[in-house]
Amino acid sequence: MFRLGKIMVVIEPEQDDQLALDKAIRLARLSGASLELIICDHNAYLDDGFYFDPPQAQLLRKEHVERNRQLLEDMAQVIRQQGFTVEVDALWGNPSYQKIIEKVLSDQPDLLIQSTRHHEKIARLLLSHQDWQLLRYCPCPLLLVKDLPWREHPLFVAAVDPVHSNDKPADLDHQLTSVAHALAKLTGGEMRLYHSCYQAPVSGVYPVVVDKNLYRAKTADLLAALELPDDALFISDEPVAQALPAYLRQQNAGVLVMGAVSRSAIDRFFVGSTAEKLLDRVDQDVLVVKPAGFTDKVKKARPENL
Repeated sequence: MFRLGKIMVVIEPEQDDQLALDKAIRLARLSGASLELIICDHNAYLDDGFYFDPPQAQLLRKEHVERNRQLLEDMAQVIRQQGFTVEVDALWGNPSYQKIIEKVLSDQPDLLIQSTRHHEKIARLLLSHQDWQLLRYCPCPLLLVKDLPWREHPLFVAAVDPVHSNDKPADLDHQLTSVAHALAKLTGGEMRLYHSCYQAPVSGVYPVVVDKNLYRAKTADLLAALELPDDALFISDEPVAQALPAYLRQQNAGVLVMGAVSRSAIDRFFVGSTAEKLLDRVDQDVLVVKPAGFTDKVKKARPENL
């Protein structure tokens, strides 16, 4: 069963609004979880030999990291005064996501939270942004926070796949619904399940008729395990890239919960074509859950000198 004991939050030093921190504090207040605030920064100008000689560059990097650490300490002090347990750490690395993954493997938080912003089309195609890489490789549940505030009692919508297509691990639906259910219960919110049984028309012309009752039957055990009524499951036969964002808006959802799947024989994990299409299309936060045993497949970041 998912338990929220420690929350790690990626702080954006250049941003005035810390969306991830706001929601992390809300979850910590409700769960009693401790917080760990981190900044992982990199500036090419401070690399050895780029602009400064190595000794001077190393000194400037240490000063830069220390400023970030002091910024975190200032933030943490305010939060500690509210009764929270808060740790901080300032990291330096390129690419930053590798250092964050290394920190997650070391400190083992139950949840990693990071703010996410809109990505340009070319960046989505190249999967070059930090949050895309964290989606692939973060071993613990990852909450990507957008600027949509949660309601007092937020709705968590879990996108499930009862037929386990694309070699999806059979127990992943149970894992992601367990996380979603725990957070919904913690926040006094609600939880619903969503499944898309859409199939592209044959030869691009003739629509494929699907039996929704078959999918309902395959999802019955999920509903029973969560003690959810039948109407908590919504099955759509429309293209998911349009239908799911529309459903989330209609239901005034706060968080979309999805699972990550393996897409190749070389242990590279993605969130699946559905989430890759949806991340920038939905206004809601996105919570991604990995299958059991995923931690063993994560390679630690190579060490870098400050």
